[in-house]
Amino acid sequence: MEHIRIRNFGPIKSCDLELRDFAILTGAQATGKSTLAKIIYYGNTLGQEIFDQITMRASEEDFPASLLRNLEKRLRLKFLQLFGSSWSMPEDMKISYYEDDHRVLEIYLSELPSQPYRNVVRFIFGEQIRQFVAEHEGAEYVWDVEEERARLWQEIRALLKNPYQTVYIPAGRSTLTLLTDKIASILDDAGRSVDYCMRQYIRQTTELRSYFRAGTRGLLEETLHTSQAKLPLEELKMLQALIDRVLVGRYSYEAGEERLNLENGKYVKINFASSGQQETVWVFNLLFYYLMQGQPTFLIVEEPESHLFPNSQKLIAEALGLFGRQKNCVLVTTHSPYILGAFNNMLYASHLQEGGADASSIVPPLQQLAQEKTAAFYLENGFVEKAMEEGLICNELIDGASDEINGEMEQLLALRP
Repeated sequence: MEHIRIRNFGPIKSCDLELRDFAILTGAQATGKSTLAKIIYYGNTLGQEIFDQITMRASEEDFPASLLRNLEKRLRLKFLQLFGSSWSMPEDMKISYYEDDHRVLEIYLSELPSQPYRNVVRFIFGEQIRQFVAEHEGAEYVWDVEEERARLWQEIRALLKNPYQTVYIPAGRSTLTLLTDKIASILDDAGRSVDYCMRQYIRQTTELRSYFRAGTRGLLEETLHTSQAKLPLEELKMLQALIDRVLVGRYSYEAGEERLNLENGKYVKINFASSGQQETVWVFNLLFYYLMQGQPTFLIVEEPESHLFPNSQKLIAEALGLFGRQKNCVLVTTHSPYILGAFNNMLYASHLQEGGADASSIVPPLQQLAQEKTAAFYLENGFVEKAMEEGLICNELIDGASDEINGEMEQLLALRP
């Protein structure tokens, strides 16, 4: 969705957000960055929910209801899995999604008539969605045929004007490496004890592990020998170089375990690698996989800087910039001045390049971010403010903490006898 309005939801009091191809959310802890990222994720996966509901084969044990009513139930369950119980939410909460100034979906609360102290999540669908769902009401089931499924996907993407598959990489990724023997039970958890986005992330990485039997290099080599598709080899080569510099090892999935292979021929199991390696290994794997696949992807990444040395934070920012240049969309939440500073370098290099200056020796063109396609936002005190001026991220967001620390040091030095 290109435009989202939020009122009184979680830490967010008011928000009127217009997204770009590359978006950055920053701000202190508990200001609503993750909440906003999940709201964006929810809206951008609406097409998947419509597809899954239409193609779901009904059974005799299902309660008879209209297709639209069942879609509401599906969306309500997902909303509660993402955000928790609605009973504690303010009654005037509202989330609205727009595309081309037309409302696509609105989410609000209403009281249960039988229990006025409780509320329930309700939906208002845009007219085009209502018509689309109505056209499939009671239709013959043809979704066993792959061509019919593909046709439906194309119709839904055209309906929502959203060609992207959405991938969410949550914060707290390194904890998963300590729970490898618990993965099955986590995936089977139908309740709300595990965050919905985390559970989807676990399912996705578990399904993709076998592709990385010989790491990213092995995946590329195998694809070159088996696929007729044209691959972005220059971009993949650049991404591989960034991966090597950050991981200082080669990931592989062998003998049922995830490994980080070292230059001396030995390896460590990934759950014994450094926390920075654990945090980033699947960020890089997913970037490489989807870049190689070539299908437009909307990637949401929480805190890519987690547990990384500043130099590595700069490198992972460059990897995200590279990914965002290839017909993909990227949303990043971050606390890091190094990440923000790296993005600013990419933005300014693009500006100089467009003005005729050659900045390619400093920031490669494949990593440069177009200013008109980039947006940054700062969350504070329940509000979301634009955080770019003249095409660059506001400098006080990058250097604010350093200025405060340096100011304190100057005061301390002034106290010297």
